Amino acid sequence: MFRRPTYRISSFQFWIWLMGYTLICSFQVWTGRPDSTSVSQHPRQLIVVVADNWNSIAARLYGFEKKKGVWHLEFSFPAVLGQNGMALGEGELPIRIPESPQKKEGDERSPAGFFSLGPAFGYSDTNQTQWIRMPYIQASDTLICVDDPHSVSYNELIGRGSLNTDWTSHEEMHRKDDDYRWGIFVRHNSHPVKPGMGSCIFLHVWEGADQGTAGCTAMDERDMLTILHWIRADEEPLLVQFPVDVYQKIHKEYELPAL
Repeated sequence: MFRRPTYRISSFQFWIWLMGYTLICSFQVWTGRPDSTSVSQHPRQLIVVVADNWNSIAARLYGFEKKKGVWHLEFSFPAVLGQNGMALGEGELPIRIPESPQKKEGDERSPAGFFSLGPAFGYSDTNQTQWIRMPYIQASDTLICVDDPHSVSYNELIGRGSLNTDWTSHEEMHRKDDDYRWGIFVRHNSHPVKPGMGSCIFLHVWEGADQGTAGCTAMDERDMLTILHWIRADEEPLLVQFPVDVYQKIHKEYELPAL
């Protein structure tokens, strides 16, 4: 049964908290870090993902945009979560839900919570992706994401030629399949990064409607492209991801759109 978060704040306090909070992005690409963007100060685009329960693989994704102060549904389609469902993650708001699973490295659960997004990534060269209106990184053969909790580069996108090579495991970003042909980095456990709390979480292309992921949220390629054509960094997009019963209980408190 859902209980109200231990750290309970009003919807007004929630948005004020977001407006007053900034961060330095934790991405490291090649030998340096790209220009950072702040945590969503006043989101005007929401990607809402809900599943039947904490252990469900199947989910539904909704794209909402705020126009004149009102949330409008732009699209909706099926998605899949981690092979073991969801677990409460480390996001923009320190929300607690007693008795919920807690996100850990290697648990094959997608993080639940509120998460800022970016950069986008894909196999295409940057000069072919000018239509993407948020920072973009080419997922080349040399780009990796470090998932070793003992590394100082844990949960970072870095170039394989980085001077720091203290990791023992990593995720190849240019895969032999189409999973990462298009995607967006989900800023779970990013500020600050906490060792062992989960890493390398993305929105990306699925292998199939019945195939769970290692902890990401995945969808059909045409739907991933719908998101990439729609999402804009200047609209401060936010991912909101919960079991549906939790979402239904908190959406009014946090001024989220009804489903």
